[in-house]
Amino acid sequence: MLEISAGQTVRNFGKVRDAVKIPDLVAIQKRSYGRFLQKDVAPTRRKCIGLEALFREIFPIESYDKSMHLEYLYYELEKPHYTPIECRQLRLTYGYPLKISCRLHRKDSEDSTEQAIYLGEMPVMVGGGEFIINGAVRVMVSQLHRSPGVDFLIESKEGDRVLHGGRVIPERGSWIEIGVTRKDVLVVKIDQSSKIPATIFLRAIDPDHSTTEKILRLFYSTKTV
Repeated sequence: MLEISAGQTVRNFGKVRDAVKIPDLVAIQKRSYGRFLQKDVAPTRRKCIGLEALFREIFPIESYDKSMHLEYLYYELEKPHYTPIECRQLRLTYGYPLKISCRLHRKDSEDSTEQAIYLGEMPVMVGGGEFIINGAVRVMVSQLHRSPGVDFLIESKEGDRVLHGGRVIPERGSWIEIGVTRKDVLVVKIDQSSKIPATIFLRAIDPDHSTTEKILRLFYSTKTV
């Protein structure tokens, strides 16, 4: 980047001017990360998005015997302990100390305990949309996300026979691929793992399909002889 000191004049000798003003190319990342943190929003006014939505999804946390549960109140982002230059020199992460305030409720007591808990550091996005992680500059790279849903496709063609398959793509979680082998066996793959028979998959996900008789009733009309 060209640095201009005070008193210097910049002259452009080019004949072709910019037809369109160049926009802020990292504005999307800045706005997105700002909405994720909601740092300048009061805790009581934060929307259920980003980090706030994540904490609300996790809490409350209950003990195994249901005698206690931990309630989430709000989170705070404190001032970073070091400057960006110091983080680069000391190979540290430039981030906000993240603390959450929680309230512990006990079933056998009407009193509750409220306390702030330190969780770690949340990286700070500096001017150009980059982060300083362990002293090194890192940036976010946009990725295409596959829309959740069910897809059907042709897996292969062998002679006059066409083998079909399907994919179940969740919003979060494992991909499930369903297909038919050359020997007409219905198989399932979970997250690119090895193929397993579809009957084993059905037995695992639902007790109503745990026996051979129950699985057969899904596909055939049965009668007692």
